[in-house]
Parts: sequence; C-alpha cells; structure tokens
Amino acid sequence: MVLRLTCLASVAAVAISAGSAAYAQQTPVAPPAPTPSSTSAGDEDIVLQADTIEEDQDTSIVTASGNVEIRIGNRTLLADRVVYDRNSETMRAQGHVQISDGTGQVQFADEIEADEDFRNGFATRFSARLSGNSLVTASSAVRTDATKNAMEQVVFTNCPICIEQHRDPTWVLRARRAMLDQEDQMITYQDAVLEVAGVPVLYVPWFAHPDPNSERRSGLMAPDLGISSKIGPFYEQPYYLVISPSEDVTISPMVSTNVNPLVKVDFRKRFFSGFVQAESSFTYEQDFNSDGDKFDDQTWRSHLYAVGRFDINQDWKWGFGVERQTDDLYDRRYDIDGEDDLRGLFASQPRQLLTQVYATGQQPDFYFEAGTFLFQGLRSGEDDAQIPKVVPSVFAEKVFDFGPAGGQLATDFSAVGLLRDTQTRLPNVSALYPTGQLTMDTARATASADWRAQYVVGPGFMVEPFGLGRGDFYRIDDGSAAGERDVSRVLGVAGAQVSYPLINRGENMDIIVEPIAMVAYGTPDANDDGIPNEDSLVFEADETNLFRPNAVSNYDLWEGGARASVGVSATAKIGKDVELSTLVGKRWREDADPAFNDLNNLAGEESDYVASVRADLGQIINVGARFRVDEEYEVKRMDVDAGANIWRFNGSARYFKVAENAAGVEDEGLVWTGQFKMTDNWSAIMTQTRNITQRQDIRLSLGIAYRDECSFFQLAYERSGARDRTLGPSESIRFLFVLTGLGGVSDVDAD
Repeated sequence: MVLRLTCLASVAAVAISAGSAAYAQQTPVAPPAPTPSSTSAGDEDIVLQADTIEEDQDTSIVTASGNVEIRIGNRTLLADRVVYDRNSETMRAQGHVQISDGTGQVQFADEIEADEDFRNGFATRFSARLSGNSLVTASSAVRTDATKNAMEQVVFTNCPICIEQHRDPTWVLRARRAMLDQEDQMITYQDAVLEVAGVPVLYVPWFAHPDPNSERRSGLMAPDLGISSKIGPFYEQPYYLVISPSEDVTISPMVSTNVNPLVKVDFRKRFFSGFVQAESSFTYEQDFNSDGDKFDDQTWRSHLYAVGRFDINQDWKWGFGVERQTDDLYDRRYDIDGEDDLRGLFASQPRQLLTQVYATGQQPDFYFEAGTFLFQGLRSGEDDAQIPKVVPSVFAEKVFDFGPAGGQLATDFSAVGLLRDTQTRLPNVSALYPTGQLTMDTARATASADWRAQYVVGPGFMVEPFGLGRGDFYRIDDGSAAGERDVSRVLGVAGAQVSYPLINRGENMDIIVEPIAMVAYGTPDANDDGIPNEDSLVFEADETNLFRPNAVSNYDLWEGGARASVGVSATAKIGKDVELSTLVGKRWREDADPAFNDLNNLAGEESDYVASVRADLGQIINVGARFRVDEEYEVKRMDVDAGANIWRFNGSARYFKVAENAAGVEDEGLVWTGQFKMTDNWSAIMTQTRNITQRQDIRLSLGIAYRDECSFFQLAYERSGARDRTLGPSESIRFLFVLTGLGGVSDVDAD
C-alpha cells in the first residue's frame, strides 16, 4: 500500500559529524570545489509505502506496519513500523530502522523518535556507516540543535566487519561518550581507549578526529619514531594546518637525545593554473659525525626543496625548482630524502643540487624550452665556483612534414651561456688577475636542419636517407692570455640506414628478424681544441645510439669523417603476454679521433660490440641485460635488471659491472629490493645497495610489515655503510604506523 502525504518536514537522520580537532585528515590540495548544501525541508511530497497503513481520523495518527519505506527526494527511511502524528509532527520508527540521506551515509537503530521537523530526536542501539569502511556504534544517541549528536558507549572503526566470517576489526576506538557535530564535521571522545587486535594499547581522556565524510582538517598526524646511531632516540610529530581550501602546511618538530630539535615545514598551494610545493627544515646545531659527536661552531642549518608548475595557456607553461642546503652533508646527517626528485626540466646528478627556472611551449609540430640553471655541489672537494651557471639555455624546434615522398625536416635552434666565478689563481693568468679573481664565460649558439625520409624498396627493404647541416658559434673567455675569442664551425653529415625486416607469423608466435646497416659521412676534424667540452663529458656509444648518424650527445663534440654501423634485431611474441627481444651490433669509423676515449666507446676506428637482451613474461617476470664486449670478448660493461612477481614474492634487482669508470677504476655493484608475503597481511621486506668492488653495503634495510584494509604497521632496521668525510657507517630503527580513517591519512594515501 502506498500513501502520498504533503508535509513541511523531512525524514530525520541522526547524522554523524564532529567537534574540535586533535588529529588531522589530509587529502591532496586542490582548488576549492562547491559542496552540496542541505536540502531544505520545503513543501515536499512524502511517499509512505508499507504492507498495511492505518489512519485514525480522530487523532490524525498514521500507523504503517510491515516493510515500511518513506521517501523524500533522495532520502529514505526503512523500518518495521512507523507511527506518524500529523498534529505534533512527530514520528516514531521501530524495528530495523535504516536511514540513508543520499550521500552514501547510512544510519541504523532499533528505534528512533523525532519531534517537530524531525531534525532532533533520540535513537537506541544506534550505528552509522560512513564513507569507506568507517562504522560508529552507540547504545544510544541524542540529536539536538539539528547538528549535535551525543552518544553513549561508543565504538568507532575504519575496518571492515564480517559477522558471517567471524572477522573482527583490526582496531577499534572505544569511548564512554562521544559528541558528533554535523557542522564542525569532527568526532570528539571522552575516556577513549584504542584497541589493536582486541588488546587495549592506549588510553587518552580526550581525543578527536575528523568525520571520514569531512574535508581536510587541521590537527596532529601519525608520528614518526625510532632510534639512530647519529641522533639517538627521536620522535617526530607532524601537525597539519589547513590554511584555505587550496593551501596547507605541515609542521613537524623532531626531538632527539643527541642533537638539538629539528623543525620540518612542508607547504602546498594549488592555483587554478598550477601549484607550488616546498619541503624545508631548519635547526640550530653544530656539525656531528655518525656517532653523534659534535664539532665546529653552532649555527643555523637548513634545506629547501621546492617545485612549482603553472599553465600560461593551453600550449605554454612555466615552472621552477629549488634545491639548496646550507651544508654538504646536511641531508645525510638528518636522513632527509628527495635529493634525486625531478623538480623541473632536468633532474640533478647524484650529490649535486639543481635550482632551475624554465618555460616550455609545445604544439604538434613545434617545441620550445628556455631555462636558467644553478648548481650546488655536495661532493667532497667540489667547489661551486668551478661549477658553471647556465644563464640561460634556449632550445626551439620546428618540424615540417612533406608527406610520404618528401619526408620530414626538423629545424632547431639552441643557445646556452655558461658562467663560472672562481677565486682560484691559474699560473698562466696570474699576472692578468693579480687579485685571484677570475671569471670564465662560454656562450654557444647553434642552428641546424635535419632531414629524414623512409621508403620501401624492392622486396621489402626499408631505406631511410638522412642529411643534417649545422652551424655552431662560440664566444669563449677562459681567462687565458688570448683573452676573449670567437670560434665558429659549419658541420654536416649525410647517409642512409637500410634494414630488411623478415616476419614469420605463426598460430601462437610471431618472429621478426631485422638486419640493419647505416653508413654516413660527416665533416672531418671538427673538434677544435679551442672549443671546451662542456655538455658531452659523459656519453657512450651503445645499442641505444648505434644507428644514429652522430653518436655524440649534445653539441660540443662532433663525430666526423666516414662511419658505419651494422647490427641485427630480433623479436619473438608468444601469445599475448610473452615477448623476447635482442639487438646486437658494432660501429666503425674511418679515422680515430683523440677527442674521444675508451669510456665513450669511440676512441679507435672500431667500437666494441654492443648488445641488449630482454624477456618479458607477462606479469610474472621480466629480465633485461645490456652488454659491451671488446674484440677479445672481454666484458667492458654489463648492466642486468630483473623484476618478478611470483607467488608471494615480488621485487626488482639491478646488477652492473664496468671495467673502468670515470675515475679510472673497476666498478661493480648490486641494487635489489624484495617483499615476501608470509600471509595475506604480513610481509618481510629487504632492500640492499652493495658496492661489490669495495665489498661494502652502501645501504641495507630489513623490515617486517603488516597491512590490511584499515591499518599499516612497519618496523624496519636500516644501515648505511657509505663514508663521506665526517660521516661513516650508521644504523637506525624506525617504526611507522597508520590507522586509516583515524586522521592523518586517507584510504587512498595508505594504498
């Protein structure tokens, strides 16, 4: 039976919300978005549906029994029995009461009694399911002022509960009393006890955390604690502060027994056109070694890593990255991560910080970038005055497509200015610079045009002719007696690449074998002694550039004369998931060039053999290897990487070996990380970075972790074996715990 009523009220719901903050809820900062406002009661039709509906005309009481359902807009009330008094506008719902408000929040009770506009009332054996797995229960709940909910004998958890499987929650928060305020969107507790696996582990007389349905909230976050051989036992307590809907800051003081307090400050702000994010820290302390022994003067020490990116319009962007710290070893003393993160156009080199400001523009056939780059060296003996400042660097490329017959022409322009400031006296210029002040400048401008086409000839030969013309202009001031001078050169290279793909398609396997050859001739003897090599110090002729006309990266060096490359590639695709591939080849040159050396594999007339092999076996395992072998079949370089996800194990590894590195010594190392799931929730974790040549672990980490739908715990031991000036081997033990839905982290963040 269905009865349609017209009323000035809406169905009541004992809402779940909160009061003032103690623990924060952090989500990604974003531009403020409109939030739906509460639906006014207004003149709305109430649809009442039940097995039987009785109305007493004398008392104006409507009684609905059996599968009662009341709907007002997107709000619904379900119950076994509902008594509605038209005169007093009160309602009593009894038996398996369930209320949904259209937002995903659902409340349950044995009985609910509401008055007036059904905005205030009383419920017994009340519970509410919030966003995600969050659940709150209480013996009773009283709703007043249309927003405040006083609850007795409260239990809150964010863990899934399955009665049929006898599955208890990993953790629950029990309290004698709790207050929930829909307007403040916070839950506050009195006499709260945290239970983990049914064992009480923490009691607090007062506690608060955000309603899981609420937006970002200010407050305390989960702490970081442990013990380190450098700073002793430590405790770091982050406080999350919401400044605006699009701006927040996290302040994290860290106290320890061996050194003065350290304060970390992380700031985020989102704009409609971009964002800014900064990580920083500061302290007032002396230098100290791996054992915590202090020396040197006490002073302010700090670091700043910041990044910003902004859209000028659909095609143009600009941004910046800042990486600075007061001491070379500051980050290693306090175990601050983030040195190797990408914060702009380019990533910094290991133990070298990069500050940059840049702009880019991109269209289907055009690209532009410009930037200024400043470096800070963190290596022993490195002098920042000797490291060039890039002021600025400009690159622009325009591509012209002439169709299948005409090929493509890529024209580009590149310019860079390098500046060094140094106090070093050079013997040959000491008379010119008696004060020891010396400025060395290099500026370069390059324009080039690169044409390439592709044709199918005869029975399937792929012929790709190419030609490149380039002009370089340098203005150099290296402090020599010659003074400032100009150097220019015109370069060119032309040739062709020919390949013959052979394809065999089978029912379950496709095989492609492709012999490839490249021949070219370029401007000889182009490496002028007067041109400093600034941008091509580290490169190698390997399988990735085997068939390029000019194997040299960047601009300062040039591969001239006649050259040829020959190789073969092969690929086998088995089924949908398995793919095997390989490439092997070698490069020849007409004449040796003293500008090259053994490290870049272009020193003589013949390069070493270069090869790569890769096997991808779906999601189970993938293995790849890159080799460089000389004429005596001695391995000059080997780089092997692997990843596996088998049964309960997943991990990755990389092994490398070079016969001679930039320092002129053999180098061999291994980096691997793995995780073994002992059960569905418990895992053992290990990470190792080992210098095999020196028989030393650079980093070793062992840990055990627990993870389920609502919590994460990790206990890890870490040892650093690296030695850098006053810092030697160090050890630490860290403990991390996260209870999702209890403030400090969202469900998404914990994944």
